[in-house]
Amino acid sequence: MKKNRGSTSRIFFSSGLLLIVALLCSCDRNKLYDESLSLDNDKWPKDKAMAFKVNVEDTVGTYRFFINVRNNTSYRYNNIYFFLTTEFPGGGMSRDTIECLLAAKDGDWFGKGTGRYRDNQIPIRSNIRFPRAGTYTLSLNQAMREDVLEGISEAGVRLEKE
Repeated sequence: MKKNRGSTSRIFFSSGLLLIVALLCSCDRNKLYDESLSLDNDKWPKDKAMAFKVNVEDTVGTYRFFINVRNNTSYRYNNIYFFLTTEFPGGGMSRDTIECLLAAKDGDWFGKGTGRYRDNQIPIRSNIRFPRAGTYTLSLNQAMREDVLEGISEAGVRLEKE
């Protein structure tokens, strides 16, 4: 009796592919929101806000908040300051100033990447509860006292369930 090796190898390939897809999808199951926006020519004007609309349904659970920053290695500073403005559903807002370190004092860059760019996902706060269900608008502005900050190519926010 002849065995059909082609169909057996296809079954193993399909099963392996399904397993890989399932693992990739489950790795980020705690993510509520994760988005970054690009800046033209790695330049961020101080009056340009990056706005992110986050729909929150769970007001009981707690979340972790991160800021995503992608900088090029010609960035002049070892940190970056942000103004974070939060607009609440139904009205109201808050504003915070946040510092994120991008490099050590000796100049070694934090984050992942090789070559010209480094990607950082910086934990800002945990145990966050949203008081109301609805759409929150989170806006980031650079707060580095420069009219145009050079060397930042992307910035964003990430929220994940604890």
